[in-house]
Parts: sequence; C-alpha cells; structure tokens
Amino acid sequence: MTVPQPSNQLGAVGVSPPHEQVYRYLIRAGHSHTVREVAEALGLSVRAARDLLRVLEDQALVTRVPTRPPGYSPSPPELALETLVTRRSEELAQIRLFAKELQGEFREAAEDGSAADLIEVIVGREQSMRYFMHLVHTAKFQFDSLTKPPYVAIDDPTDVLHAEDAGIRRGVRSRSVYESGALDESLTLAVAEHSIAMGEEARAVGNVPMKLALFDGRIGFVPLKVDEPGLGALVVHPSPLLDALIALFDSIWARAVPLQSLRDGPPPEELNERTRQVLLLMSAGLKDESIARVTGMSRRTVQKHVTSAMTMLGARTRFQAALLARERGWVGSALSHPEPGSAVSA
Repeated sequence: MTVPQPSNQLGAVGVSPPHEQVYRYLIRAGHSHTVREVAEALGLSVRAARDLLRVLEDQALVTRVPTRPPGYSPSPPELALETLVTRRSEELAQIRLFAKELQGEFREAAEDGSAADLIEVIVGREQSMRYFMHLVHTAKFQFDSLTKPPYVAIDDPTDVLHAEDAGIRRGVRSRSVYESGALDESLTLAVAEHSIAMGEEARAVGNVPMKLALFDGRIGFVPLKVDEPGLGALVVHPSPLLDALIALFDSIWARAVPLQSLRDGPPPEELNERTRQVLLLMSAGLKDESIARVTGMSRRTVQKHVTSAMTMLGARTRFQAALLARERGWVGSALSHPEPGSAVSA
C-alpha cells in the first residue's frame, strides 16, 4: 500500500497535515490498525502516533476499537467531515457576531475619540494595496472613486478589477470619475472600458484634483501623494472631513461627462467600431492628437472618423456631434452643460 504524503487539504476544518496523513493512511488500509502499526508505517515514534490518533478520535475522524492492543479504524469521510464543516461554520458564525460587537465598540470609540482616531495613516505600497483591496472586497452598497494615474497597482490592475466586478455582482453601485487627459494612456482607457462593461457608472472630467475612494459613505481612502501612490494613504473615518470628501466627489460627478461602453447604445450599422471609439474619446474631452495616440491611428484618420460621425449625425460642429451622440445613446447620456474647456466645448 502506498503511504500518503502529508497535505493540507483539510486545513480549513482544523485538521493539520500530520493528522490528515494518518487519517488517509487508515482509509487506504481499509481496517483498524494499532498505534505501533501506524507508527511503523508512517515512520513515526509510538508516542507521536498515539498523540495524533487521540486528536483524530476527539475530532470523530477515527474510532477506537476495543482489541488487545487497541486499534483505530477510520470513520466514513462524508459523515465525519460534514460534522467538522458544520462545527467550523458555527464557529465562523460566532466570529461574525463578535465582529459586529467589536464594530459597535469601534464606532463608539471613533465618535467619542480625538481627531487622531478619525484618520489612519497607512505606510508603504504593499500595506496600502492590502488595505484598499480589503475595502473593495467588503463594500456593501457603494464604491465611488476619483481616478488619475499613476496607480498603486502599476501595470496590473487585474485584482482590483476582479474585486470591483465581484462587488457589482453582489449589488454594490460603483461610480468612477476619470481625468480625461489620463484616457490618453492605453492602460487607463482599457481599465475604464473593462469597468464600464462590468457595470460601473463612469464619467470623465478635464481635471481631477485628487485621487479618492469612498466606501459606503463610511470610509475614505486618499493617497498621501498623488504622484507617489505607493508612499501610503490616509484612511478617513466618519467625520466632517469625510463629509467634505463626499461632497467633493458629488460635485465633480455632477459636472463630469458620462462615458458609456463602446458596445452599448443603438448606433447605425454604418457607424464602425473605430468611429464609435473616436466619438467616445471626443466626448470625454480628448483632442485629435490625443485620440490618435490612444487608438494608434494617424491624426488625419481621426479627423476622417470625426467628419464621418458628424455627417451621420447631421452635426455642424464637434460640440454638436458629441451632444447628439450622447442624446442618441451612442456614447452616453446628454449633459446640458459640458465642462468648460473640454474638447467638446471648444
């Protein structure tokens, strides 16, 4: 019989690798074994084997057989492991209740404490990213952000996107305002399009004054330095400062230009994907040179797409084209007052 190697398949229910190895050995053996037989088969001392079997007996994974000397036989895995799973679920439920109790104490202390208790300082890229991901994963109903490069996640925002996607699927409303100039960068544009496709509500504005993330209206996350996000972050708890950050986001959101997935809306068949992308970027405030860099097209080709879109829309100006495209749902919802200084108002 092949001796099983130690593994951690049952670690989640409190069975350590050495205990799991003994249990699997008895299952493969198919009959009871004495302490000495287990010790010899697995290369253990008799004392170590006895201690392991006693723990397995306490966990109801093995049963002691009243022979001389006593033997141990394995309990049916489905029944025995289900008992451990149930027990662990009850323990986790107790932890959740205790967490709520601690949260209540934390909230009371925050409300009654000094100003220093209302702001946490997180130092370092790894610590900041870990805290941020925790906030994204635990958001209950709303996640708002002001977005501009550089990013803490640097070149691979996959984990953040997956966490945001999971939140949207469990009912979290996600809203982001992107700095329109940042859409020049292929990474920012890709992140925006991916997020919109997941269900994020996205808008763009000419200038984002700071980077900010808000979670459920209860916590704010602000990088210590805009151009060095890996330096650390401030975590702002309920306070007048948090109220001000929420008001700042709401004011920027109200005047930002809505973005919409390039695949949404009912544009005519003759409007190809490239022209739709040019319309989207133009509505976000990018000029021809920037659109050319983002899409990889020449400036002349971009201008041809702009002209083509204007013809289909019956528009006389770029501003009118962007407004009509938004009204018709080709690139987003219409705004009564586009942001001054953006390309669509030029």
